[in-house]
Amino acid sequence: MNQNNMIDLLGTGLCPDRRRIWSQLGWVFVFAVAMGLLEGICVIYLRRLLIPVGATVEQLGPPISRWPVEVVREFCTIVMLLAVAWVAGFNWRSRLAHFFFMFGVWDILYYVALWWFGGWPSSIMEWDCLFLIPKPWYGPVLAPVLISLYFMVGCCVALAHEKWGCSLRVTLPAFGLQILAMFIWYWSFVKDSDAIKAYGYEGVHYSWWLFAAGLVCGLASLWLAGRGGDECAGTLEGN
Repeated sequence: MNQNNMIDLLGTGLCPDRRRIWSQLGWVFVFAVAMGLLEGICVIYLRRLLIPVGATVEQLGPPISRWPVEVVREFCTIVMLLAVAWVAGFNWRSRLAHFFFMFGVWDILYYVALWWFGGWPSSIMEWDCLFLIPKPWYGPVLAPVLISLYFMVGCCVALAHEKWGCSLRVTLPAFGLQILAMFIWYWSFVKDSDAIKAYGYEGVHYSWWLFAAGLVCGLASLWLAGRGGDECAGTLEGN
């Protein structure tokens, strides 16, 4: 291949865009930073469970209660998911879909791992502290698992439409219903957090009515967004 042909290839965009390369490298760096912090936190936990031979007090570090270690750990996992989603996607819709798909897989396998390796939870209705940002979330294990399944199915639908060239139409009603679903689910998990922190889980009941209301809003949002995509697909088939 001569020099002129090489110039033509560069001009037609076959050469990777320089800005995209630096953008991807930047997100890979962000992922690595979060992973490094997360691994450090895991080592802090392990050193308290399995004290290495010859470890000093300084190596064990200060008491965990002095530091918001769990908040940092959760933040790092979210950053890692965001970084991978940004690199995997090609526009804001595909990146958002990749993020929530990975979030769903991560959340479900988290409980699978706890059950497999630790024998907990003994029931899918057992309560857990689900998240800490911005305040503790509490609920039965089944609730976040079902929400994660919803995320995964919805993201597969969104990515399939992107593949077909008929993106989901994120209209104001569709967007509003999705935000409303998120808020209802969030409220269902945090509405009793103060009481649970003070008195434990005794006498607390999760509101499955709120869960169902959030699910209805989420499914309605997907239906509205998908209806526009289906119209696009029908137009393409007609052509």
